[in-house]
Amino acid sequence: MRRRTKLLLIRRSLFLVLIWIGHLLQNTSGFFPEIFGVRAYFLISLTVVLGLFERELPGALYGIFAGALWDSVSGLGDGFNALYLMLIGAVCGILINTVMRNNLRTALLLSGAAHLLYALLYLVFFLLAEGVDSVGFLFWRYLFPSVLYSLAFTPILYFFVRAVMQKTKLER
Repeated sequence: MRRRTKLLLIRRSLFLVLIWIGHLLQNTSGFFPEIFGVRAYFLISLTVVLGLFERELPGALYGIFAGALWDSVSGLGDGFNALYLMLIGAVCGILINTVMRNNLRTALLLSGAAHLLYALLYLVFFLLAEGVDSVGFLFWRYLFPSVLYSLAFTPILYFFVRAVMQKTKLER
């Protein structure tokens, strides 16, 4: 096996394992601390960061994998998370290729926007559409704090993925 292929295989295997660990941390009850009932959504931050470094197609594929894992344990299993994370991974990769630079500030901005958009879409499609009462309270009590809680882990994921990318740098 050529060195380039081996490095690419190692890198992508590490990222798949990282997605699996993020899935376990996010979706296993009691495995990671919840602050006042608020959970961190690691898979959204991870998809954003992987989209920043791997660009649009691999970012979309990582997003589909992460979303499928998330949908496998969600109550609905309708594919919403897989579709959403696929679009987020692709959009982040496209933005880095065309108009933005890959740095921590950009990662925090895109991750915050992705988390906030997820919270709003969840609010509209799964709470308002179902006729749930006190939607504003649920947003400010659970969804918005989860955005902030999740955003706190973005720098850790960013620096880890950046280190893996530097260690497995491909020569042209």
